[in-house]
Amino acid sequence: MSHLVRAVFLRVGFAQAVGFALAVGLAVGCGGSIEISNAPMSGFIGGTAWSFGSAETNAFLSSSDQFFVDAYAEAVTPCTGAGSAVQGNRLIMNVPRQTGDYLLGSGLNETFYVQSTGFNYVATQGRIVVSQVTGTMLSGGGHFIFDGDNQVNGLFQAQICPP
Repeated sequence: MSHLVRAVFLRVGFAQAVGFALAVGLAVGCGGSIEISNAPMSGFIGGTAWSFGSAETNAFLSSSDQFFVDAYAEAVTPCTGAGSAVQGNRLIMNVPRQTGDYLLGSGLNETFYVQSTGFNYVATQGRIVVSQVTGTMLSGGGHFIFDGDNQVNGLFQAQICPP
């Protein structure tokens, strides 16, 4: 038993100490670190292996606080419309415009798009780190989880397309 829990136990009694210990345990479990791989982003979309090839922003769908980013397994020439011809699964990312470390949740989520079914799986579990934003490029890393068939982890870079 930790010194902190023991001190709480002595001051407030058993029931309150157990409640305190459970709250601390849940907080540590929920706030545990979600590691981001230093390798290029890869994982699974729709149960199929997926690896990052290229990414571009969509100015029309971006907001004042987040970029809307399409990430493909294929290498496409960014900002030319070539992404619309991609026939494979893709990752649709919401990337904050400010550098920082962000946990996913209801206000920040990432979407796994399965081409063959047209299904979207929205990940609200994970983390995204935006390491650099310039006038033409953004870079960072992410670990996004919907379920075992839809999860990716690693580094990405996206071309910022003009409006």
